Amino acid sequence: MLAPGVVDHAHPDIELQYSLPDVWSVRIFVALCRKHMVRPYRYPRQRRTPLIVRTRQISFGRTVATEFRALYRESTAYFEATVNHLIADAMKSDGDDEALERRQLPR
Repeated sequence: MLAPGVVDHAHPDIELQYSLPDVWSVRIFVALCRKHMVRPYRYPRQRRTPLIVRTRQISFGRTVATEFRALYRESTAYFEATVNHLIADAMKSDGDDEALERRQLPR
């Protein structure tokens, strides 16, 4: 890692935009960026899920992006297990949307 203020011409900072699927992934991404001293931002009128960072792509990919993918997989698995538990135990149902009735569209 280079000292602050030192310019690396071989690996310049570039702007990377990430479009994240939900508010939870945004929160994880922002926390990881801040942990690694990267400042995420948005342009005016951007929605809540896209985030932009200005950083070195190689080092960002090795640290923040890799850690984010692992945490996102873990959080998705946790949410899925929690929802399945709620549906099965609390609601006494299966919630299977594959077996929904198929209706014809009105003409």
